Parts: sequence; structure tokens; C-alpha cells
Amino acid sequence: MIDENRRNTIKIFLGATAALGAGMLATPLVGSLVAERAGYIQPQRTGAIPIEVCKSPDNCPEEYAVPLEELKNGPVFKLLKVNTMAIPAVFGIVRATDGKEYPVAYVSICTHFGCPLNVSGGKYLTGFHCPCHGSSFIVCNNPDGCPDKKAAFLEMYVSSGPAVRSLRAVKVEVKNGKVYPLVAYV
Repeated sequence: MIDENRRNTIKIFLGATAALGAGMLATPLVGSLVAERAGYIQPQRTGAIPIEVCKSPDNCPEEYAVPLEELKNGPVFKLLKVNTMAIPAVFGIVRATDGKEYPVAYVSICTHFGCPLNVSGGKYLTGFHCPCHGSSFIVCNNPDGCPDKKAAFLEMYVSSGPAVRSLRAVKVEVKNGKVYPLVAYV
């Protein structure tokens, strides 16, 4: 004779298994219908999707602006909100091999598993480190590019894995001494 607790446990297990199986079968169909109606954004060849944060500095919320003077003390974190999406970004200054300083911003999420990243460097932004699995990202600060690393100027490339893709950048514009985010690539 099977006791009542064991019988209820078996019923719950079988019900959950049936629901999971039905969900697995329905997901591709529902996903294709939702994507069609929601105006799905096709990713670029790199796999990044451009998300417009601000059309221009003139229509950008002031809380997204980072004064250049503040960046001279070190990187600054901002949470950029676009509709229902929150994009964590780190703004900083990269000092190039030619001695010039460039304001930049990057999405601070690891391209390996989506973990939040720690900033490397002091006054100047030099890279990021992932506390989850150990990936490291370093900025290419050579205006001619970093051919030995196959990285373009200001690209935050992978210096050690398991990540294989560079960090996503945020296109910025400077106006009246402030850095504004225009497009985030996620």
C-alpha cells in the first residue's frame, strides 16, 4: 500500500513533467508569433543589437550625462534605461599611445555568461575583469589598432577567456564638457 504523501509527490512530478514537455513543444511556435508581432530587431553581423539611448545630447536625460571633469578622477557607472530595458554602462577615459585622451563607454556585462564586470585601471579605463569565470578584457589604446590582438582602436578585446567576444561599446558624444550615450550595443 502506497501512502498518500508518496502518491501526491508522484502526481506532482508527472504533472510538472507533462507541463514542461508541453511548454518545450509550444515555445518555438509562440516565440515565432511574438517576434513577428513585436517588431523583432535583427542583430548585426557581430551579434550586437544597437539600442538607441538618445537621439542627440540635446534630448538626452541629464542623469545620463557624465561631466568630463568627473571622468578625470576615474570611471563612472551609469544605468541607462531604455523602455523596459536597463543597460549597465561604465564611462571612462582611455589614454591612447599617442598621448591623447578619449572618452568612452562600454556595456559592463561579460560576453561569456552575462555576469557584471569589475573595472580595471585607476584614473584611466584600461579594462574589465569578470568575477564569475575569470575573463579579462583590455582596451586597444593604439590609434593604428592592435593587429597582434586583432582589435580595432578603442575595442575592449578579450585578453583571457573563457569569453571569446569583445565587450559591447556605447557610442558617445561630448557636448559642453559632458559625455552623453547615444547608442548602446547589446
